Amino acid sequence: MSDTPDSATRRFLRLAGMTARISGDVARDRWQRLWQGEQDRSAQDAALYARIGQEIAGTLGEMKGAVMKVGQIVSQYRDLLPPELVEALTRLQKDSPPRPYADIEPRLREAFGDDLTRHFAHIDPVALASASIAQVHRARTRDGREVVLKVQYPGVDAAVDSDLRQLQLALRIARVLPVSGDILDALFAEIRRSLHEELDYRHEAAAIEAFREFHASDPRVVIPAVLPELSSERVLTLVYEPGDPLGELDERYDEATRDAIGALLFRTLGAQLYRFRRMHCDPHPGNFAARPDGSLVIYDFGCVKALPEDVVSTYSALTRATIKGDASGMENGLIRLGARNTRHTLALSSDFYAPWIRLAQDSFSEDAVDFGSFPLAERAIKLSRKALPQWRAFQPVPGIVMINRALGGHYWNLRQLGCRLALRPLLTQVLPEQA
Repeated sequence: MSDTPDSATRRFLRLAGMTARISGDVARDRWQRLWQGEQDRSAQDAALYARIGQEIAGTLGEMKGAVMKVGQIVSQYRDLLPPELVEALTRLQKDSPPRPYADIEPRLREAFGDDLTRHFAHIDPVALASASIAQVHRARTRDGREVVLKVQYPGVDAAVDSDLRQLQLALRIARVLPVSGDILDALFAEIRRSLHEELDYRHEAAAIEAFREFHASDPRVVIPAVLPELSSERVLTLVYEPGDPLGELDERYDEATRDAIGALLFRTLGAQLYRFRRMHCDPHPGNFAARPDGSLVIYDFGCVKALPEDVVSTYSALTRATIKGDASGMENGLIRLGARNTRHTLALSSDFYAPWIRLAQDSFSEDAVDFGSFPLAERAIKLSRKALPQWRAFQPVPGIVMINRALGGHYWNLRQLGCRLALRPLLTQVLPEQA
C-alpha cells in the first residue's frame, strides 16, 4: 500500500527507519574491516552499496512526494555514484501509480469551489498521467475547450523539508556521494529550492509563458498554453496538446521522422542551454512527446533552471575541449565549474581523460550514430568502474545539478527514439561563438 503524503508522522517514521537500517549496515561493515587487514575490498564495497541502494529504493519507491523525486534525481548521478547503487535506484525512474480521484478532488474544490461544474463540463476521474508529486486529468471547460488539470497531491508541500532532511542524513551516513558535508548541504539546499518552486504552480505558469515566447519562432516545438483564470498555486490548467510518448512510437514514425524528432530535441535543448540560458530540467520521457508531422511536445515546466553567463561559457569551452581532444582544457573546465575536487587530487593526467574523450568523440560524431544501439551508457559504466580510484577527485556542483540531470537523462530519450544522429554538426549550430 502506498504511503500518503498527508501523514507526516508516518513518513518521518518510515524514513527514519530506513536511515537507522543504513546506519547499522554501515557500522557493521566498518567493524568487519577492522579485523580484515589489508586486502581487496572491492567486492565488499559493491555488496554494501547494493544493499544501501536496495534499502533506499525500496523505501522511496513506496512513497510519493518530494522524497521520491529527490531519489530519482540522486539516481541520475551515474558518473559519481557506485554502479551498484545506481542499478538499485534506477527503478525509481518508473512512473508511480495514480491516486484515486477522491484523493485529489479536495485540491480541485480548494481551487475552484465546491461546484466544479461552474467551470468544467467534464473531468475525467481516471488520471491521464501520474508522477511523484502530482497527477494529470483530462477535462473540458464549460465553453468547450479541451484541457488538462495538473493537480498536486495533498500534503506534499508540508512534507518537503522533513523528507529532505531524512534522505540527506541517510546519504551522509552511507557516504556514497564523494562530497564534503558542506557540498552535500549545498546540494540539498539547491534541490530544496527547486522543489519549493516546483510545488508553486504560479512559478510554472510563468516559466511556460517564457519558454513559449522563446520557442515561438519554431512551430514544431509545441508547449501547452496556460489558462491563468483556471490555475492556482496547487492546480494548473493547460490546453490539451496530444502527442505520442517517445518510447512508444508506432509505424507512423518511420526512420527519417524519428531522426528528425531526435535532432529537434537536441537543438531545442541546446538552444535553451546556450542561448536562452534557461533550461527545462526534467528529462523524464513522459514530459516529451512526438507527432507524426515531426513536431515535439514538451510538458511539465515545474523544474527549470536559469544559468549565469559565466557558467554557460564554461560549459561551452568544456564541450569544445572535449570534442577537440584537449585533456588540459577539460581539466580546466571542470575545475572552473567546481566539478573537480582538487583538494583530493591536485591534477588528473591526460591518460585519465583519454578514454572519456574517445567516448565523447564517438558520440558527437560527424557521421550518423544509431542511438538505439550505440552503447554509450555501457561504455560509461565500464569507464566509471575503472576510474573508481579517482572517484573522489570529482564532486557534484550544486548550482548545476539540475542541468546535469537533464543532459544525462536525454541520452536515454534519444535511445528510446532509436534515432540516427550526427551530433557534431547539430552541436555546432547551438554552441555560442568562441570568445
